[in-house]
Amino acid sequence: MLTARPVDIEREVGVADPGPGPRRRAGLEPLAWMAGPAVAAALALVLVRGVVGGQPPAGEDVMAHLIRADFALPHLVAHLRPDGWFPRLVLGQQEFLFNGPGLTWLVGAVRIFTLGTLSTTGALKVVCVASVAVLPPAVAFLARSYGLTRPAAGLAAVLSLLVSSPYGPGLQGLFRVGLVPNQVGAVLFCLALGAIVRTLDGPGRSGRCRAPGAARWSRRARWPAVAAVTGAGLLVTHLISALILAVFVALTLAARAVGGRSSRRGLGQLAAVAAGTAGLAAFWLLPLMAHRDLHGVYTGWDTPPLATRLADVATGRILFPAGLAVLVVAGWLFAMVRAIAGGRPERALATGCIVRRGFSENSHGAAVVWVLVPAVYLPLAYAALRLLGPGDVTLQLPNRGLGYVGLMAVFAVAAPAAALAGRFGRAGHVTALLVAGAAVVVFAPGQGAPSQLPEPKPQMRAAAGALRELVPPGARFATQRDFPNEVDRTGMIHPETWLARVSGRNSLNGFNLEAVSTPDAAMEPDTLQSDEPSVSADRLARFGVTHVVVTDDPVAARLARSDRFRSVWHVSPITILAVEPRDGAPPPASLVDSPAPLSAFLLDARPEHFGVEVHTDEAAPVTVAIAWSPKWHARLDNRPLRLRRAHDGLIQAAVPSGDHQIHLDYGSDGWDRLGLALTVLTIVAQLMSRIFSRTA
Repeated sequence: MLTARPVDIEREVGVADPGPGPRRRAGLEPLAWMAGPAVAAALALVLVRGVVGGQPPAGEDVMAHLIRADFALPHLVAHLRPDGWFPRLVLGQQEFLFNGPGLTWLVGAVRIFTLGTLSTTGALKVVCVASVAVLPPAVAFLARSYGLTRPAAGLAAVLSLLVSSPYGPGLQGLFRVGLVPNQVGAVLFCLALGAIVRTLDGPGRSGRCRAPGAARWSRRARWPAVAAVTGAGLLVTHLISALILAVFVALTLAARAVGGRSSRRGLGQLAAVAAGTAGLAAFWLLPLMAHRDLHGVYTGWDTPPLATRLADVATGRILFPAGLAVLVVAGWLFAMVRAIAGGRPERALATGCIVRRGFSENSHGAAVVWVLVPAVYLPLAYAALRLLGPGDVTLQLPNRGLGYVGLMAVFAVAAPAAALAGRFGRAGHVTALLVAGAAVVVFAPGQGAPSQLPEPKPQMRAAAGALRELVPPGARFATQRDFPNEVDRTGMIHPETWLARVSGRNSLNGFNLEAVSTPDAAMEPDTLQSDEPSVSADRLARFGVTHVVVTDDPVAARLARSDRFRSVWHVSPITILAVEPRDGAPPPASLVDSPAPLSAFLLDARPEHFGVEVHTDEAAPVTVAIAWSPKWHARLDNRPLRLRRAHDGLIQAAVPSGDHQIHLDYGSDGWDRLGLALTVLTIVAQLMSRIFSRTA
């Protein structure tokens, strides 16, 4: 019968120099564990100091995130509604159907925590800064979960600041592209993956050979709950990161099998975590799966060949500063050579006293896992793209997953560096942190990105004020797109979302067309400078566009020569033109269109409600400039009216001749109610499980 006894795993396996002694190292590890994440968080705050000020944080998508939050906080979150109709962009959409509410809820939580003293803009800025500062400690947690020692995990936290992907987590993705949900999702990704790994280890490997054993077992028993909560948070914050998490988990399972660390108990626990994650997120996940037909089109980045991507990483053009990729590959090779050369972690298992740090950076079984997972991910993602073809998921896995590969790849540098520094005791650990911190200060990619959104040219703010007066409530305006020339003329990137937010009026221009069921309508402003004016006017009027903002004087002059566009405001180079209806058609402000002559007058343009009075001499098909959804229900003169989906995604109905009133109302359906019920049941089940486990 085996007897439990304290053991120095590194000495037992025979791969570590005793150095200054186990007791001294044990005293240093907690200090290193706290110091590394603390130093990394402080450095992160230094890196993002440029966002301090009264303007929104920089980033192409930031204004769109603010528009979504501006609407959701008072109309949905304040009324404890999980979702609703969002009319501010394109032809409207269910706001959280494809882009979950996680970021908006977080912004709202910051506003509540500060008792409303912070504006929505200020709260979003706090979220951006906090997500950068909290990510390194989350990386340290992930490193510990994969078996790195406390000093190595602390060093990995600092080195994670050398990772920046324009397609995901890091300074470039956050403050140049505005990938705020992705940055927040990166924190949840690390926490969820770390908790899943600890769940796979199970309570049998958490160590009960020293007091207080019961408390230690209880802490380990909570990891499935932590994994489910953070996994659900990731789902409702950034879906593509959740899909990448699933790939990382699958690779972790495969790598653990290679290292001889798989168990049926762990797989059973993982299945329970998956069920808990899906249950907690069911209020959002079930409607998403039920209404996939409302999905838009992919508008992400091109994916270069794998060889090109690897060359860019190796030369420091993406992800890492130059030289770090070489150190990562060297660390991977060193760890794998040590594992292949005959590492025997099973000798440590035979002692009967297994502690997580036994699978340290010098433990061969653990190294197999944290080497293979990031090393295999990119080739696997490219293989999926080649075998399955381009798709919403396969096109994003190689780009979006790049940042997560980088965060885990720094383990290969942190582990040997911490082991080497440990030979010199406390001075070695301090020196390692100082060197890593200096490398961050000097070489961190994207250091110039953290800043505030620049104030556009004065004409833009004047145009926003004019739109507020000219565009009727409920109607829309459209902004000409002419990237990149529009940047010089307006003083900013994405003038269309800036104008939409500052003016407070709805815009036909779109954001994240993957989540929009009418992407063709969103692309209409892009063709203003090339299409025949009367054709553009017909389509714009059909979409409820009353005014067009043109940022190029020659294009404005060309449109103004047509009788379908009338100049109503001009301060060069910005012109606002009114859209005139064709003969016999109602005005665009009515949001109604028909091939037959009719008149219409808007009665109600509140969010989730629409009312219009129409008159037609003959029965006619009528379209309403709102994106179709099965959750819209209509009444014609207080009688149910059947709605159809028009060829371009608008709401369509057949109206008989005469004078009529049409009223539309938006409401939840059975999928929403079922999903919410499943989430409530999952929460109750989790609470009951905790109560019974405490009283058992």
